[in-house]
Amino acid sequence: MGNTEDRIREIEEQLKKTQYNKATEHHVGLLKAKLSRLQMDLEAHKKGGGKGFSVPRSGDATVSLVGYPNVGKSSLLNRLTGNESEVGNFAFTTLKVIPGIMEYEGTKIQILDLPGIIENAAAGSGRGREILSVVRNSDLVLIVTDVEAKGIDGIISELYKVGIVLNRKKKNISVKKTGSGGIRIHSPKHIEVTEEEIMEILKEFRITNADVYIRERITSDDVIDAMRPSSVFVPSLLVINKTDMPHSRKKMIERIPSGMGFTEVSAKSGVGVEELRKMIYDRLDLIRVYMREKSGETDMERPLVIVDGSTVREAVRKISREMLASFRYAIITGPKRKFREIRVGLDYPLRDGDIMTIISRY
Repeated sequence: MGNTEDRIREIEEQLKKTQYNKATEHHVGLLKAKLSRLQMDLEAHKKGGGKGFSVPRSGDATVSLVGYPNVGKSSLLNRLTGNESEVGNFAFTTLKVIPGIMEYEGTKIQILDLPGIIENAAAGSGRGREILSVVRNSDLVLIVTDVEAKGIDGIISELYKVGIVLNRKKKNISVKKTGSGGIRIHSPKHIEVTEEEIMEILKEFRITNADVYIRERITSDDVIDAMRPSSVFVPSLLVINKTDMPHSRKKMIERIPSGMGFTEVSAKSGVGVEELRKMIYDRLDLIRVYMREKSGETDMERPLVIVDGSTVREAVRKISREMLASFRYAIITGPKRKFREIRVGLDYPLRDGDIMTIISRY
């Protein structure tokens, strides 16, 4: 697969040298499509290349610390969780995944300190494929760097090569291949990408006959994502660590990718860590539901934690599938509810702070 890897490097160089603007938007989109297709070919060739780290999920959500060696991920884990992960002022201190639990606002959030990734991690360098396999199963990625802020684009690229898409939602696009008739596109009027561009992207993925259904506004990046069936969409935060060290903040900010939000901390002194804990909680988009027994007792110490937008069905399923099978109705009350109590079914949406009583058939 040497030719494929060479071609990937060529296209990556072209993308680096091409300034993105309205005039180059079409060209950049096609380059990204070519790159994604080649990366898929390479991934298929290397499929099964090595076991991933064995990390049991724990808590209400999982957060992975991702970054190059020696940026202070272990120190940050210790600050966030109270763990005593080994800390050293040299690269590759962490040779395995170190888990810890961050308790915040009644939730328990698993934080994973991963070994530092290096260039070509997606191709397997430095156990990179094993590390990235853990990241794929995370609910949030913390990209950790120091005040030098070098290589952030490289980290994002390594993640994307294995189908980890940061800070984008999966769009409602479906592609149904047909035997003939060319590419037919069914879409709203305003989608920020032309039909010609969509057709060219699909042809890069060797699709020449298909019905394409687009049900919301999209970009060329969204079309490319839809062509990668193994893609996972994960929110992320950029964390600049070691801000207690002498540095040029102006140069640091210049190295941060355009439009990427970030927060500054010092794991050594603790500055900014409490703010980061809140940002992690907010970015995970969790809500807390408190369970009330028929007797009227409510456990306010340990809520049921689910993702915002979840319904009674998701909450009951998390407790017990047997309880879901015997579900009759639920009684909801809470500080954000207008009425004292309401009786609801499985499809009723829950809010943070709700108190729920489940009534079963038997």
